[in-house]
Amino acid sequence: MDAHTPSTHMPGYSKARLKRIIAAGNVAAMAIALWSIFLSTWLYAPILSISVLLPLCALALDIRTRGALGFEARRGRRYPLSLATIVVCPALALGMRAILDLNFASYPPLILAAVLTAIATFLLFWRFDPQLRGDRNQSATIAIFALPYCFGVLAFADVVLDPSSGHETQTVIRDRRIHVSGGVKGSSVWRQLKVDPDASPAGADWISVQPDLWDSFYRGDTVCVHLGPGLLGVRWYAVVHCVD
Repeated sequence: MDAHTPSTHMPGYSKARLKRIIAAGNVAAMAIALWSIFLSTWLYAPILSISVLLPLCALALDIRTRGALGFEARRGRRYPLSLATIVVCPALALGMRAILDLNFASYPPLILAAVLTAIATFLLFWRFDPQLRGDRNQSATIAIFALPYCFGVLAFADVVLDPSSGHETQTVIRDRRIHVSGGVKGSSVWRQLKVDPDASPAGADWISVQPDLWDSFYRGDTVCVHLGPGLLGVRWYAVVHCVD
């Protein structure tokens, strides 16, 4: 079988059924990406969870159909059974939210871990999916998916699953700002709070805040800067409400 042509053997699935599933997945993937950009203050945790799970479901479907699907992403030759949109859009959304919402004392260890994990992910695809061999377009799709997805998963896992109680320093919110990259038409939005420099690592007086928590902080509030060692050993910090 030609490496560019997906298998037509689809156990348990008709081609029409797969088209419907993928069409629904494409709609969900695009909705997640747009929601993450424009409506991130609502349903923050559920959208992040779907961003993690939807690509995994797509990959499980690809394994279940034994190569009947593909990762074709060319504009002029759209393959109706392509999983490209379903895996790439949530991955980009997840990676973007990790960059905008989380704070780390040092980024190089996390970036290195993400790159190594992405390489391992790509090699697994290369090993078990013969379609990728000799098809640069599909290989590029997997590479575009793997790096932001691995970075996002590792970053959120390091923070959310950190088992340590960490350390907190009390401070006061001096100011608030919403910074938009690229002016009013920019798509990257940082919601940040300004605190005393000695309350956070390396004097980081402006600290990013998760969108769903933004409205719970006001200028002049007494808050704490939480510093955690991280599940993966990458120190992170965040503004939190102090616990009496």
